[in-house]
Amino acid sequence: MRKNRSLTAATLLVPMLWCGDAQAQSDIPRTAFGTPDLNGIWDYHHLTPLQRPREFSDKATLSPEEAAVYESNAFNRVRDQRARGANFVGVDLWHEEALAEWKMDNNRTALITDPVDGRVPALTESRRTELSAVTRFRGRPRSAEDRSLGERCLIAPQSVPPIMTLIENAMLQIFQTPDHVVILTERMHDSRIVPLDRRPALPSQITPYMGSSTGHWEGDTLVVETSQIDARYSFQRSSEEMHVVERFTRISRDALHYEFTINDSRSFTQPWTASYDLQRSDGPIIEYACHEGNYGLTNILAGARAEEAREAESGGEEASESSPNRSSPQ
Repeated sequence: MRKNRSLTAATLLVPMLWCGDAQAQSDIPRTAFGTPDLNGIWDYHHLTPLQRPREFSDKATLSPEEAAVYESNAFNRVRDQRARGANFVGVDLWHEEALAEWKMDNNRTALITDPVDGRVPALTESRRTELSAVTRFRGRPRSAEDRSLGERCLIAPQSVPPIMTLIENAMLQIFQTPDHVVILTERMHDSRIVPLDRRPALPSQITPYMGSSTGHWEGDTLVVETSQIDARYSFQRSSEEMHVVERFTRISRDALHYEFTINDSRSFTQPWTASYDLQRSDGPIIEYACHEGNYGLTNILAGARAEEAREAESGGEEASESSPNRSSPQ
């Protein structure tokens, strides 16, 4: 009799669970063409780091009390920078307001979910050797082209997959049609156009700044695959062979789950995955206008040329070895 009652309860429970899932799915807004509606502005301010800090090596999540302390400490670190003389106008204009929204993603200690230790996998030995050679080769920049893509206002890391969280300007807008999705990032105001017709990637010799992206739907999840990213861009010391798989899933009216997997056997000893949630926002998206009044790069290079002129006059090269204008690997 007890066994029969258990079977009856289990039989009743399965339809109840299915109804619950169906109800959750019905609450998700959908487009006129039937797919989950991803349109709108989404906020991805998060304090949770990509990699798990060593201090939390045994903790995947923090208690609410621990998370509050972690968030408070992060806020105070920015305040301390001001006290040490880093109080420039940019911090006053955007960091104060952004910090108020800077929270951990569900109290997680790392965005990385695989490997389970929450850390970026080790570099391959060949990649270490390759990066070491690049570091030795690079010297002082001779022109704007020797500086990084971001410093030249050509592309921002958030415009290139994967989309990483930020303290400020962490907004994106998604536009949907039946055959395309457009992802507009506020920083640096770039639009990634993703066709959904499973067309082949661009010819291998074409390597756009943001790579070649194609997308398709797997159930209610939008899957975007990107490769052929410009070799001058590197994510966590990745190579131009990096292949990124992104998954966008509308999990409620106000939340969008984002997951990405990095495949780059040339650089990493294994593929790895990270994720976080974006929150719906009323916006607006603000034009980043990075190039407008961008005289910093001009001044940096002018300063380097002035140092060289001074060195030529003195006949010494000591400053050349210690100059702060030395270019670093991207």
